[in-house]
Amino acid sequence: MDRFAAMKVFTRVVESRSFVKAGESLQLATPQVSRMVQALEAHLGARLLNRTTRSISVTEDGEAYYERCIRVLAEVDEMEAELTHAKLSPKGKLKVNLPSLIAKTMIVPVLPEFFALYPDIQIEMGLSDRQVDVIEEGVDCVIRTGDLEDSGLVARRLGNIPRVTCAAPSYLEKYGEPKTLDELREHIAVNYVSSNTGRVRGWDFLVDDAVETIDMRSMIAVNEVDAYVTCGLYGLGLLKGPVFPLAPYIETGALCQILKDYPSPARPVSIMYPRNRHLPRKVRVFSDWVVDVFARMTLLQTDRANADAVAR
Repeated sequence: MDRFAAMKVFTRVVESRSFVKAGESLQLATPQVSRMVQALEAHLGARLLNRTTRSISVTEDGEAYYERCIRVLAEVDEMEAELTHAKLSPKGKLKVNLPSLIAKTMIVPVLPEFFALYPDIQIEMGLSDRQVDVIEEGVDCVIRTGDLEDSGLVARRLGNIPRVTCAAPSYLEKYGEPKTLDELREHIAVNYVSSNTGRVRGWDFLVDDAVETIDMRSMIAVNEVDAYVTCGLYGLGLLKGPVFPLAPYIETGALCQILKDYPSPARPVSIMYPRNRHLPRKVRVFSDWVVDVFARMTLLQTDRANADAVAR
């Protein structure tokens, strides 16, 4: 028995909770996966997995052995990477999932620099606001906004995206500009429907260190960012969203920022990948690069805000 190969198979079965999925990811037949785990259990003299016709669970011994396997496999991969110079030239396909807003406004515009650094990495980018199952769908990492639930993934904070409230000049000419939250309640918004919940998102503001949420009236609600901004540009309602896609329109006067005395809580952004799995170098370098991209974007936004403050 190749114990090293058996350890790899065992860790993949634990992570996917399936002999079939583990086999698919390793390009092995399901019976072969099962035999390798059985041989490993026989060698160790311990049951690592509980098996039923419908599910697989890890025993106490299996959990302890899994933790050790992860560390051993990571050390071996690290050693091989140093010997083969993989550290300097990571290769392979990287499957990433992230919101279309972040992709279009922050990641895609600077992807040429990533490929210049890592020409042997190919990115398969899925654009979605929904919570994908990383293991089930074979995704290497995801970028998500908002507060994170305990998903069993490792989360690395990228930063916070500030949000602004704005309106097209045509809307303000027709309906006037709200100066307070009480006045805001009398206005019309373009509402945004969450892909995760299927519900319209409320508008939240910071008032005396507390969050106040307003359910806005609307003539139209959409679930896609470009359509959301376009509706606002045509005066169909007030907009509230991340500063990055709205800032260019505010700078040209196509949109006017309003309610500056009522800021919105910034939305945290994180990159996430599976827990207790050796992080492939292609994921590591992409994660480090995304962290740097967000740091530069945040610095740029801070410089713009300071320039605006000086101008006023």
